[in-house]
Amino acid sequence: MNLKHSLHLMAAGVLAAAASTGIAADYRWLNSWDGSQSQILLLAQPYMKAVEAASKGSIKFTVNGPEAVPPLEQLQPVAAGAFQFLFTNGAYHFGTSPMLSVIEALGGTNEQRKNSGVVEAVDRFYQKLGLKLVSLPMSASGGYQIILKKPLTPAGDLQGHKIRGNATYSGVIRMLGGTVVALPPGEVYTSLDKGVIDGFAWTNYGVVDMKLYEPAKFVLRPTFGFGTYAILANLNTWNKLSPAEQKIMLDEAKKIEASWLKDSARLVDAEEQTLVSKGLTVVQMGDAQKAKLARAWSDGLWDLASQKFKKDVDELRAIAKSKGID
Repeated sequence: MNLKHSLHLMAAGVLAAAASTGIAADYRWLNSWDGSQSQILLLAQPYMKAVEAASKGSIKFTVNGPEAVPPLEQLQPVAAGAFQFLFTNGAYHFGTSPMLSVIEALGGTNEQRKNSGVVEAVDRFYQKLGLKLVSLPMSASGGYQIILKKPLTPAGDLQGHKIRGNATYSGVIRMLGGTVVALPPGEVYTSLDKGVIDGFAWTNYGVVDMKLYEPAKFVLRPTFGFGTYAILANLNTWNKLSPAEQKIMLDEAKKIEASWLKDSARLVDAEEQTLVSKGLTVVQMGDAQKAKLARAWSDGLWDLASQKFKKDVDELRAIAKSKGID
């Protein structure tokens, strides 16, 4: 029996048991991070508690983390139904589907992005994979940054610098003249400390939690882009929820998305203040680089995503262009 078949049988057993007893299923929720991370404490946990309370217990969750399934391998077990819900980031499964990541290429305001029809298009794409996009919390603008040990060049760029970053950062790093180095997050501290890399691209919070400031010296500004997280459901599980239960989950998603927009801005401000207090110096990239920054981030994501999923990405970008936010 192969893994995929086993996962389907496991999922069918869970749902059949729930149906036969006439009580709510205890849905298996999978997180891509451990419980200490800000996005878990401020997004995932409050959302689950709010849904359980609003549903009066008809929806309950049993939480698993990356110790159960590594982040890069989580999409398929949820699509197969071994887990019913997933809280993740699109970059973790960019090779399977870049659509959750490429949405971060959008311009405009949070409200413009939400009302553009792009999120609904992404949802339709994931439904083809057996998944339902329940929520897409977006951070405040300026969701990403670069932290350095080696100073900028006199031209205000990163020529000669080796910068750790995943594929989504490549457009910005290369525009700045740096070389992209792929490293797991757990190897960043040691690699920076030993000079294997000269800096790293990261979200605009979380550097303090992982103490990555210790071997670093500079915080590069401006920041760029905006971040997203995603709550995905197994599509079969979603379709078996009652309309009232689906409404509860979507209504609570809107609330947590609104609160995250404020919480993420607060986290970013607090993080920069802490980094400066730890001895890091804020430095500005050159004016020429600043002028190219937003376009380098956006085009880098669009171009990278279209390499494997050109038709879907082109359709998504056409919607964004029609709303003036591409």
